[in-house]
Amino acid sequence: MKCGEANGEIIGGCLSSIVYLIGTEYWPDHQNKILFIEIPEGEEFGKGKPLAEVDAQLCVLEIAGVFSQIKGLIVGRPFKYSEEEEKKFKEVILDNTRDYSFPILYGADIGHTDPQITIPLGSIAKINSKINLFKLIY
Repeated sequence: MKCGEANGEIIGGCLSSIVYLIGTEYWPDHQNKILFIEIPEGEEFGKGKPLAEVDAQLCVLEIAGVFSQIKGLIVGRPFKYSEEEEKKFKEVILDNTRDYSFPILYGADIGHTDPQITIPLGSIAKINSKINLFKLIY
């Protein structure tokens, strides 16, 4: 993943839900924020969301201008992906963010996985992808 560090207000959630907000009154300002995304289960509970859908949703975020505004990206561990799917997932993330230099912290214990942490939206966070640090400041 892309190395670096960033501090800022944290926003985000389930990738599938985030893209549904585009164009609505609920679409947040992403300027100088740290975005976190997590990938839910797919149609079958025992399998993760198909990578083609994840790729399309990340592309929608890029087209919406999100990646040109954020200071950093936190990606939760994907739900029920095989080792091969997880490798391809990382490639999909890097492909969709290739034109941007923000740090990406991959594999955080957030979202539809176990164990998981709850992230209070609007709190201030620090990430350092070089040393795999994710810290809530306040």
